[in-house]
Amino acid sequence: MDVGFPLMGHWIPRAFRVWLQIMGSSVWPRRSGDCARLIFPNGIALAIRKTGNLKSIFMNGIGIPSIDVCFLDSFSYARSLCELDLSNSFISDELLCLVAEANLPLNKLVLSRCFCFTFDGIYFLLSKYQFLAYLDLEGANFLNDESIIELAKFFGNLTFINLSLCSKLTNSTLFNLTGNCPLLTIINMERTNLGVEAFPAEIVVNPRVKSLHLGWNNNLNDECMKMASYVCPNLEVLDVTYCSGITEEGILEVLKSCVQIRCLEISRCQGVNNLELDFELPKLEVLQAEGLAINDEALASIGKRCGRLSRLNLEGCLNVTARGVEGVIVNCKALKEMNLRWCNNVSVDIVAWMVLSRPSLRKITLPCGSVPTANQRNFFLRHGCLVCQG
Repeated sequence: MDVGFPLMGHWIPRAFRVWLQIMGSSVWPRRSGDCARLIFPNGIALAIRKTGNLKSIFMNGIGIPSIDVCFLDSFSYARSLCELDLSNSFISDELLCLVAEANLPLNKLVLSRCFCFTFDGIYFLLSKYQFLAYLDLEGANFLNDESIIELAKFFGNLTFINLSLCSKLTNSTLFNLTGNCPLLTIINMERTNLGVEAFPAEIVVNPRVKSLHLGWNNNLNDECMKMASYVCPNLEVLDVTYCSGITEEGILEVLKSCVQIRCLEISRCQGVNNLELDFELPKLEVLQAEGLAINDEALASIGKRCGRLSRLNLEGCLNVTARGVEGVIVNCKALKEMNLRWCNNVSVDIVAWMVLSRPSLRKITLPCGSVPTANQRNFFLRHGCLVCQG
């Protein structure tokens, strides 16, 4: 009876034939006990050959810059392989070509922060796997707007793409993706060059896009935000953390156009000086507003217009006082978490009233320097709320 197979001096049971995870690094020095010092390409190849029912491979930090003879046809044995994750690894175009020629049922490919491969390698691979649903090319710095246009013809089935840390990508890539990928729902383009270059001549509305993660783009501006709100009318999640070129005008335009918004992350957007709402946001549940110049009037308007708000992060909002907090507590009946760290103008005397007035609260982070006593902490816990020191 076949119960397993030997690998690197160990017996691998049949149970591991469905999911193989290999962690480590052959590039950066680590602890002597790290498995990277024990795993070599021939061992990986043997594992792939011996596990015909393999569904997923995760190889984080593996060095395969060149192909050994043992690797040449190993992927052709993985007839059930659906997910391949080579994050933080040294790989080559030759390896990508081997994967491409294996004709696998691959639907998820992760090459996040990988090194040594080129446009030619990823182009050939994607040309063979036009049914991919999930693609992560974070940190592939050779990519530019023109190369994304070339690759986009293979993106017909994509629902998720991550192009963060691809510093040559601009507005052109974002709006070419929304226009040419009809099934795309999640786009990650953090730390790119968004906000630079003109918009494409033809702008196509894409109602399928639900999430845009665009943080740490200093050139991102209100004009781009307005265009994004037009192109993605059913947006539910928007993250523009640390985008200093955006003002409240751009954010309000998105909120007016995208009424399905559930999660808004605008922390450390230095251009957002205030955010007074004069319209309803019936579905907003999460607001990350750390470090903004929001005042009590703006906070009160958020409380009145966002009835489903459950998580509110006001860390470092120095203009907020107890009066603004009261407006949220009174109106947001689903509120579960509030972070007031560094809100030094909010008196801790209000905390007991917050807990007793809003039974849904489960966690409050106090302004810095405020430490609840053991008796206070226990009292709040009896009412279902964890009160943490700032």
